[in-house]
Amino acid sequence: MANSLFDDENEENRDAWAEENTPAEEPVVQAPFAPETTAENVRRGGLAWSAGIALFASVAFTLFLGWIADKLLGSSPWGLVGGIVLGSIIGFIQFFRISSQIFNTDKKDPAMRPLPTRDEDEK
Repeated sequence: MANSLFDDENEENRDAWAEENTPAEEPVVQAPFAPETTAENVRRGGLAWSAGIALFASVAFTLFLGWIADKLLGSSPWGLVGGIVLGSIIGFIQFFRISSQIFNTDKKDPAMRPLPTRDEDEK
């Protein structure tokens, strides 16, 4: 009889090897998981929107200031270029500052950080 590709001559040896080399089953330990609350998701979504708006607004505002400087000083296009560069720097600083708060899960910090008073400065 001809052997085919699917015939296994060493089926008994393979089963014995599989039994010997099968790792022992370890108990599955599940980490505690609690899904985020709706309020937390809304907070993160709001921070993401505000980060994007802060980036866009800072570039647009300094671009506008650069355009006004070009009109007043006659230094076209350097006011626009300076406005874009300055706005990008300010915008990215604001973007990273706001986006770092999105996944801040440190519950010790208060949600709002008021400005320090003179009594707190003296301590």
